[in-house]
Amino acid sequence: MKNDFYSIIIPVKNQEISIEKNLFRLTKKIKKFKRSKLLSHWEIILIDDGSSDKTIQKIRYFIKKNKNIKLLVNNKNQGKGFSIKKGVNFVNRNSKKIITIDADMPYFELLEKFILTLKHHNLVIIDRKNKNSKLINKKKDFYIYYRIIIGHIMNSIFRFFRLTSLKDTQAGLKGFDSSFKKVFKYVRTNGFLYDLEFLLILQKKKIYPKLIPCKYFISSQSSIIFNFNLYLKILFDLFKIFIGNLSKKYDLNK
Repeated sequence: MKNDFYSIIIPVKNQEISIEKNLFRLTKKIKKFKRSKLLSHWEIILIDDGSSDKTIQKIRYFIKKNKNIKLLVNNKNQGKGFSIKKGVNFVNRNSKKIITIDADMPYFELLEKFILTLKHHNLVIIDRKNKNSKLINKKKDFYIYYRIIIGHIMNSIFRFFRLTSLKDTQAGLKGFDSSFKKVFKYVRTNGFLYDLEFLLILQKKKIYPKLIPCKYFISSQSSIIFNFNLYLKILFDLFKIFIGNLSKKYDLNK
């Protein structure tokens, strides 16, 4: 088996409007990469996290003609981290590299550069705080500024408690060697902070990411600003990670 087998993991929830279009874009791009020999073997693993719309039906219809795509279904909403961990457990045993990407396909135009970089590094992430990165929203409303401020405050907290040395741990495109699958059994959180916990464990093992600057867009359509239960879950997960780090649970043997 070739050494360029890539597994792409995508957590999905309530994406019935855009999921078919985004999967079409992604598979078209991957087939182009295959023709150019950027990669030879690939699979996409979608994890539906309790969708209440027709997302699952849309995906099942699409994958009828795409044998490289698998669908896993959570019976109820379990969280992004839970879905990523579930997807990682199902990657092909021949997989060399694993890529996680959000369902709205952020940084889509960077995929070729991202895969080229991942070929030569064991951990690659998008860095929106890089001096060469740029926010491309033409109009910036209250929500855009709110997201920027909240992101800055959260990352400052992460670094204050020495949970990371990175200025951006939460971007929706990451890649790593498939040998890192075993690290996920030590990731205890199931929500949005799984990224922070995963990167913290690798940092303890002296594994640091290659950072890729980007142009990025912040959508104003999210209702996260009103989701106080989500904030409570994030704070609870942050406390769990902090205690785990304090008690040296992430200091794994190399």
